[in-house]
Amino acid sequence: MANRNRANVLVKYKKKMERDQAAVMLQTIATKLKEEGSFTLHQGEQSQIVQPAESVTVEIELEERNGKYEFEFELEWHEGAEKAPLKIE
Repeated sequence: MANRNRANVLVKYKKKMERDQAAVMLQTIATKLKEEGSFTLHQGEQSQIVQPAESVTVEIELEERNGKYEFEFELEWHEGAEKAPLKIE
């Protein structure tokens, strides 16, 4: 029996890099989302298109534990969410 609450991890990536490299990665994602509404993650032979709905929930968290800091930026949306609002004139 499948557990509906279990997450299906589509891409997992963790790499130590220079701050400038991380900024370029974030900037590329932001630019693609703003201009095209989506971006594609490529890892090895696999690729995953990330195409958030028009309306997303943003969560930002900054955590410190024993001198180690963690900053998380999260976008959340529901599959099949309406891409644009309905207008009736």
